[in-house]
Amino acid sequence: MGKHNGHILAAELRRSEVIQLKVSGHTEAQISQILGVSRAQVWKDVRRRMSEVRREDADAVAAEYSVQYDRYMALLRRWWPIAMDEEDADAQRATVTVLDILRRIDLIGGLVPDRPLIQLQTNVQVNGSGATFADLLREANGGDVVEIEGALANGNGEPGANGNH
Repeated sequence: MGKHNGHILAAELRRSEVIQLKVSGHTEAQISQILGVSRAQVWKDVRRRMSEVRREDADAVAAEYSVQYDRYMALLRRWWPIAMDEEDADAQRATVTVLDILRRIDLIGGLVPDRPLIQLQTNVQVNGSGATFADLLREANGGDVVEIEGALANGNGEPGANGNH
């Protein structure tokens, strides 16, 4: 067996052991100590194995989603009227709770990606044309200066034409 295949098999064996220990009630810290790997490695192994399970068992995922969704909706029905009530401390707390529930519903429904869909960098050339992302935004916005995360950009990485920083 090649060295590469040996590493792959060892990693698969470790992932299986991690899952067995996790299912039997061990914490990630305990698993880390038992197997002699970092806690980060244990977390990655659990996450990888769970994503494999989700890909392979769509029915189980759909059933779990349905249960979670129903739970969140029950909580939402409980907190919504309080959040919509007169402006007081209870309404403010309920509003925060409602927004958290809605974010969680979006997360389990796949509306929130696990990482940003785009990442903006200053003066990144697009398609080798020499145009920057800021240039494309300005063109799409009819030549107006575009504000990106609080900084006005005029395409050359400097503050916008109006002098605001």
